[in-house]
Amino acid sequence: MSDLLNAVSTAVPAVALLTRGVSMEEQAERGYGHTLREICRQPEAWRAIGTRFTERPSGAGASPDGWVLTGSGSSHFIGVALAPTLQASLGVNVRAAASGALLLTPEAYVTAGSAATIVSFGRSGQSPECIGVIDLMLERHPLCRHIFVTCNPEGRLARGYQQDDRVSSFVLGREVDDKSLVMTSSFTGMWLAGRLLGWSSDASGFTRQSSTLADIGRAVLLSRLEELARVAREPYDQAVYLGSGPRFGAALEAELKMLEMCGGRVRTRAETYLGLRHGPMAGIGGRTLIVAFISSDERRRAYELDLLTELQRKRLGLAFVVCGAALPDHAADECVLNVEYGECAGVGDDDLVAIDVLVGQTLGFFRCLHERLKPDSPSETDVISRVVPPFPIHPI
Repeated sequence: MSDLLNAVSTAVPAVALLTRGVSMEEQAERGYGHTLREICRQPEAWRAIGTRFTERPSGAGASPDGWVLTGSGSSHFIGVALAPTLQASLGVNVRAAASGALLLTPEAYVTAGSAATIVSFGRSGQSPECIGVIDLMLERHPLCRHIFVTCNPEGRLARGYQQDDRVSSFVLGREVDDKSLVMTSSFTGMWLAGRLLGWSSDASGFTRQSSTLADIGRAVLLSRLEELARVAREPYDQAVYLGSGPRFGAALEAELKMLEMCGGRVRTRAETYLGLRHGPMAGIGGRTLIVAFISSDERRRAYELDLLTELQRKRLGLAFVVCGAALPDHAADECVLNVEYGECAGVGDDDLVAIDVLVGQTLGFFRCLHERLKPDSPSETDVISRVVPPFPIHPI
């Protein structure tokens, strides 16, 4: 058991029930051991990534034809979370495109003769549409450069294209290659590696930022896990996740974690704050959990808090989980749980994605247990699997 998981087991009664006197082998047999360890290993994994990866790969310069960030499912949401950040730092157009969309309509993202940089994210490096997109792009758009970010050192992203000088890779390794069906440390590990792609030449700054994130993540796990476990057991049948800018990517991932780990028993939706007013608010009722990732940017925050005030005035939502740094005081409202990230000096919305996702993973994990499902393999009838099985890739 890791030092942090040991500390969490001591400090958090909800975790102690799962670990005290229960071997790691038995935890795995009960169907939660892998996911619990993988959630709790994230802060130290971030610190290690910040120390190990100190240079951007070749091809990570500002391509005049822009960047496309691609992946499937959670890996796509990494791109959604990173695109605003990388566009601001690189000064070129950066778009996030699901691998499936890029495979079916490549002309919508990459034009003939383009020399764009295409960044592919994939935990296993084996998913059929991910490999299909790469093969398609290498053949039809030979001027494009590629950067692969993957966890599995044995997958095709890690090993299948090593001889092609258009390809560079980040292989994070087994330390974040989650065994659970749901991605937890794999998501935040690949996101953090992607964050480096837009970093300045000062690698020490990336190392410091990774370490700061690790400290924040550790503090959240130790101080807020018990309350999150309690909220996860509330009688809601729907969960709505709200985020702005890069943290909308976190909302998408947090929403997917609840959906996957509860086998669809909890209906889920991710939305922007202002987008919620344009129809989706009609679906929020008295049995809806609302998880709000609050921006540090003052202008965005003002819009977000206005929306939360409106929801409360209309008496929409069973409970609110409000997450961010230097949050307004909701202590008097028993329906609101503030998950305070602390002062977060030097850490803004571009980086708090990792902490938001950590909160979403925790809510999904404890709700899964409440539903008497197994977080390591929550799909009782194998509707979904850890790696999408092969399917035909049709030629253009």
